[in-house]
Amino acid sequence: MAFRFLSAGQHLDHDTIAAFRKRHFEALAGLFVQILQFCQKAGLVKLRHVAIDGTKIKANASKHKAMSYERMNETEERLRKEVEA
Repeated sequence: MAFRFLSAGQHLDHDTIAAFRKRHFEALAGLFVQILQFCQKAGLVKLRHVAIDGTKIKANASKHKAMSYERMNETEERLRKEVEA
């Protein structure tokens, strides 16, 4: 928000940000470590686990596990009968 205020409402697109991060990866990585160390000394964070976006997690969304509209209606009806019983 501060950047958009200072730049009169203009903002960067994701390609520009990604290219900047790629070009300055080493400097940003070192800066990130320094910021974490500073925050730890200030008592703002406890350095135990650090998670980043982009982690691949095994999902259960295959076409064999997904529910068709017809099967969803059948399951809904079955559950409705169980609740009524």
